Amino acid sequence: MRQLQALVAIAEEGTFSAAASRICLSQPALSLLVKQLEEVLALKLFHRTTRKVELTPAGHELLQTARRVLGEIDEGLSQLHDYADCRRGRVTVAALPSLASGLLAEAVASFRREFPNVRVVIRDGVADAVVASLKTGEADFALGFALPGEDDLVATTLLMDTLVAVARKGLFRATRKELAWADLAKHPLIAMARDTSIRRLTDTAFGQLGLDPLPAYEVSFMTTALALVENGEGNAVLPSSALPTVMPEALQRLALHTPRVQRQICILERKGRQRSPAAAQMIAHLLTLAAEGRGA
Repeated sequence: MRQLQALVAIAEEGTFSAAASRICLSQPALSLLVKQLEEVLALKLFHRTTRKVELTPAGHELLQTARRVLGEIDEGLSQLHDYADCRRGRVTVAALPSLASGLLAEAVASFRREFPNVRVVIRDGVADAVVASLKTGEADFALGFALPGEDDLVATTLLMDTLVAVARKGLFRATRKELAWADLAKHPLIAMARDTSIRRLTDTAFGQLGLDPLPAYEVSFMTTALALVENGEGNAVLPSSALPTVMPEALQRLALHTPRVQRQICILERKGRQRSPAAAQMIAHLLTLAAEGRGA
């Protein structure tokens, strides 16, 4: 690259001294670059006189290539700077649906305000699908929870998520703020599908009490669960991170206790992989929002 720069500078400046000054080299160093290039090509590139330097036919031929190559390098470096500064690029995040619709959605909005030219792709799915997207390289990072035995993943704690009950107003006292799992089991239950992390935690909590209530409904989407609760079909167990700060008028949110069930939500990354600039910025937005208590 330096030899091509030397060729272009000499051709445009007309003298070795002016060219050396332009590319910040000593004149002997510039002469050595030209000599090395001519030896590699086995061609003379310049006619030298006491007053000026002119290109040979071979020099003219190489000059066109040199300008094109240097232009492409400059363009490539410019694009790389844009990538490093998040003026372009893409970030793909795999996330549990409860996080994709809550904290992640808020982080994406904040990220896009700062980096509008970076494309954001969200792969939302159950826990196993989220981890699979990360391991195959489809996702830059994932939002989920650390699973035992996943030694090839690195987990950074994002927030503690708590399971809560959602009931239709009027079923319990309006002033009531908490509900025991044993009391919840006495009413029709709208459960999440068996392949979801929420269902696994729900079944575990009931199992600790020796209970195994038969769900009135099993659903895959939390919006469906909320709609069924709103229509009086039962109560749902959902993560606090997925619920709006202001609940719909017809619904009541109750903290579940005995036991109190929490899950550690993490940023999951493949071990030994460097974050892309866009991924690093998105993670920074997520950590900021989590620190502010959003999404929990």
